[in-house]
Parts: sequence; C-alpha cells; structure tokens
Amino acid sequence: MLIITGGKVFKDGKWLCGYDVLVENNKIHDIVPSGECTDGEVIDAKGLYVCPGFIDIHIHGALRHDVADGTMEAIETMAKFVSQHGTTSFLPTNMTTSMSNTQRTMDAIAKAMKKDIKGAEIMGVHLEGPFLNPLKKGAQEEEHILKPSVKTYKELVGSHEDIVKHITIAPEMEGVKELVDYLVDRHVSISVGHTNCTYSRCMEAFSWGIHHSTHFYNAMTGLNHREPGAVGAILDNDDVTLELISDLIHVHPAALRLAYRVKGAQKIALITDAMPAAGLGDGEYTLGGQKVFVKDGAARIKEGNLAGSVLTLDKALVNMVDIGVSLEDVLTMLTHTPASIIGVDDHKGLIDRGYDADIVLLDRNLSVVETIVQGKKVFSNR
Repeated sequence: MLIITGGKVFKDGKWLCGYDVLVENNKIHDIVPSGECTDGEVIDAKGLYVCPGFIDIHIHGALRHDVADGTMEAIETMAKFVSQHGTTSFLPTNMTTSMSNTQRTMDAIAKAMKKDIKGAEIMGVHLEGPFLNPLKKGAQEEEHILKPSVKTYKELVGSHEDIVKHITIAPEMEGVKELVDYLVDRHVSISVGHTNCTYSRCMEAFSWGIHHSTHFYNAMTGLNHREPGAVGAILDNDDVTLELISDLIHVHPAALRLAYRVKGAQKIALITDAMPAAGLGDGEYTLGGQKVFVKDGAARIKEGNLAGSVLTLDKALVNMVDIGVSLEDVLTMLTHTPASIIGVDDHKGLIDRGYDADIVLLDRNLSVVETIVQGKKVFSNR
C-alpha cells in the first residue's frame, strides 16, 4: 500500500484537507481520513496539492525528438520528459507525413505501448491529418494531405486501428462523411481542425458525430458576424469540446478567457501541441521533416506559420491561472476533460476509488514536485 498523506486532495472539483490517498495495485484504493491507514509506504505531501495527473491529447515532440521520427526512442524520450512536467498519460500526435512514414510511426507507437517505460503512459495515437484542407494546412506539408476515404485510412493505419484514439479532419473535404461514419462506429474521437468550413457545414459535421475541435482558433475559419465560421459553430454547439494552447502565443489571453466563459472547464482540454524544441531553447529544429525556427519561444516554419509550441502542461496551468482562471477549473481542463474527450474518463482524470493511480504533487507555486504513474513514482524534484 502507498499512502499519500498531508496534502490538499483535488477531488470532485474541490479540495479535501485531512485526507490520505491510498494506492494499491496501480489503482487508487481509497481516500480516507488521515491516519486511518498506517501500514504502507508513505509519501509526505504536506504543504502540497495532490492532483490527478495531467493528460495531453495533442503533442508532437520534445528534446529534439519527433513522433514523426517513427522510432521508439522518440516516444520513450517524450514519455520521460512530459512526466517531469506533471503529465501522466498522452497521445503521441503524428503530423501529416508520407504514407510510409505514418505507417512506420504507427509501428513504433504500438511497440512503445507494450514496453515498461519510466514515464507517462502512452494511451494511443492522435492522427493530425492527413485528411485536412490545404487552405488551412498551417505547418502541415501539403504534398502529403490526402482525400479522405475508408480505404485510404485503413492503408494508413494498417494493423494498428486499435491504437487510434483521436483523429483531426477537415469535414468539408470530399468523401469525408463515409470516413466519419466508419470512425464513429469504432469509437474513435474525431476532431474538426485545419478546416476552411463554413458555419453550416461545421454544424452538419457535428450531427455526424464529430464532437471536438483541434487547437481552437488556430487553422480554422474565424468568427465573423455574417459568417460565423468554424469558430462560431464550435462556440454555438454545447456538445462540442475544444483544445486550447495556452502558451500566450497561439491565442491572446482575452480569447482564452472568452472561450472559457462560453464553454466552461468541462468542455476545454489544455494541450501543448509541443514540437521537438520543447525542453530546449531558441534555435533551428525540424517537425515532420520541415525546418522550424524557434525565436522568443515561438516556433515557426520559414513561411511564418506557427509550427506547434514549446509548451509543457505545468506551464499551461500557470499561464491560465495567471490570466484569471481558477486553479480548480484549470486542473479540470488538464485532467478530467481530456480523459472524457478520448473516452478514458471511467478510469483516468480523477482521484477516486478504482481510478488509475496517476497523480501529480504540486507546490504552492504550482511547480511539479512528484509524478506518479500507475502507482509508481516516475519523477521527483526533492
């Protein structure tokens, strides 16, 4: 038995004081009054916040490693790195790359998922493309964008359909409805993104079973009072969730607050969209085979388009609190909401009985002190 004692426990959106979290067999066994159980290894959390581990459903790389490298080394490096920043599970996110490179990447992620890595858990894969609109390609390579079809999708993922948890598509592209129907039947979370959608087409796509939006505001049609676009449709549909990159570069603080006021914490997942420069400084890097230049913390390709971020989820937390969002709601955006978007909220994203023992301890400055994944300590800063 592992006993986490002395901290403020984040449970059901509120703080519990005077309670211990008991961990057994990689699960949260119980939350009990302090001192009720003394038989086990003790983690002293006095003066700390005891929170569910962060979940990142959109991340491309870190420490010069890229998901699109198609290697287990890249995935393992990311898993260890993000755990140092409070992330306990994540979806490696593949750029729009060649068919052969995507297939190699899928193989690497599948193998990494079976390996015991001292870091964040790899839950599956997020395919950001290749079924996107070239007009909103952002930093995606246009030559690898494909016409959506079930046949092409099956060829792309091969024998690894079971690990695809999330996919970004542009719902206005020809042939997309057939693919959406196929993915909905297989319980894959579908997200609208890199889209030139009108308001009406976006609303139609939501009726098909698309219920999420990729890096909201970015790479989609903006809000206009006569044509509300994808941004307007997303804000106008209560069932649709969204991602926000809160690096204060991709989205202005006022726009972050506006999205939060309309949607609330239960409909927003904070993501990093981090690329291989994460954890490093300014300089020249690559993302999906393209050169990316990082200056003053902003990552851009040579044409000037933003190319992911260098954000970590602990920094995303601090930024959102700094712009006026409550700590409790920001934690929800980092934990329970992303878990619910990809359908793992029955065992991840909360501190509750029977849930995975994915826990992060934060100090009063919201810095990560310790990270626990499946009941095992994978990072400690003390």
